Amino acid sequence: MKNKLTNNIGLKLASVLLAVILWLVVTSMNNPVVSDYYYNIPVTLLNADLITDSGRVYEFIEGTNVIGRVTVKAPRSVNNELTAENIIATADVNEISSLDTISIKLTTNVSYNQINTIEGSIDTVKLKIENKKSKALSLKATTSGQVAPGYIPGDITTDQNLVRISGPQSVVDKVTKASVNLEIDGLSSDIVTNAEIRLYDGENQVVDLESNHITMNIKTVGVRMSIWQTASVPVNFSVTGEPAQGYRSTGEVEGNGAAVTVAGKPGALRNLTSIEVPEGVLDITDMTQDYVAEVDIRPYLPEGVFLANAEEATQTVTVRIQGEASRRMEIPEERIRLVNIPEGYRAEFSEEEGGIDINVVGLSEDLSALQADNITGTIDLKGWFSSQGIEVIEPGTYVVEVAFNLPEEVAIPNPARATLYLEELGEE
Repeated sequence: MKNKLTNNIGLKLASVLLAVILWLVVTSMNNPVVSDYYYNIPVTLLNADLITDSGRVYEFIEGTNVIGRVTVKAPRSVNNELTAENIIATADVNEISSLDTISIKLTTNVSYNQINTIEGSIDTVKLKIENKKSKALSLKATTSGQVAPGYIPGDITTDQNLVRISGPQSVVDKVTKASVNLEIDGLSSDIVTNAEIRLYDGENQVVDLESNHITMNIKTVGVRMSIWQTASVPVNFSVTGEPAQGYRSTGEVEGNGAAVTVAGKPGALRNLTSIEVPEGVLDITDMTQDYVAEVDIRPYLPEGVFLANAEEATQTVTVRIQGEASRRMEIPEERIRLVNIPEGYRAEFSEEEGGIDINVVGLSEDLSALQADNITGTIDLKGWFSSQGIEVIEPGTYVVEVAFNLPEEVAIPNPARATLYLEELGEE
């Protein structure tokens, strides 16, 4: 038996070796080692708190937080089991170099011990590490678009007026303002909403939070804005007082009736037809020249109404004042009536009278328009006797006052008088 086992030992060993080789060849042909490729594999940073706990922040640079392509060389059966999610890429901060780079380690969570090789298109991550900085910014609000015709936007208010940001010092230093924007195009009523807060740099460009690793304590804020209806109304001024003696107001008030645009809720504007500036504001007492005043009309606006344009608050008003002129006119006696002649008496003008000269004063244009033919006078005898305290009337000659029907714009500074002869009537 022993001889049988040992006979031709070399041939037998060669047969066994050949069988193994044939098995390996067959196995290799059925499950060959192949290379497969997996793309955009993210790199996980381990022990990042070693950076952040020291008050610093980091960011990946040059896109090194993602491996563009990972090549896995392994039996086909292994590669058939793998997907990109099975590829694990890590970089440990404990191994960071003086150049702020860290070697990437590649593994898989499936059949790692059967993989021949695994390699990435990059083998290190590059970090930018700098101090972390925080600061507070005033929160501003802006609008875009135009409200509906006949309306104006009011003030914008926000629930909070500050926002605190944190991030890399170099980025935080570039942020100059925080703002929210409301789209108001075509609006005709109040708006209440939440708006996204945006950060801007010194060139008024939006700062992207994610790519710049900026955090904010709030990302949205409540915003409210009133929309006001508008109307155009005139401003009317009342004038008080009289100019100095020898001067008159022409009645012309430049600026009176000028229109301003006001705003408010529809109920406040519904019955508003004008803004009335009361007496006492423009006082021309003893003036000898044009009176010019700048009047702030805001105190005279009704409750709930304001000026749409603040520049219209001050209105310049001019009251025209001129010196009086005089004109001498003769009124014939036939244009003067005698009334209330005492009973039993007859009155007539003295033979020397002929007519009555009057001196009329007023503004030049008013005097020019005055026609003697349109002027009549009246003598009230009973009224005159009463004013003089004469109770017993006797015949004789009397100098009495004459009242003339003159326009309001002109006057007779000195009383006009006429001479009358009063005689008692006979029984006939």
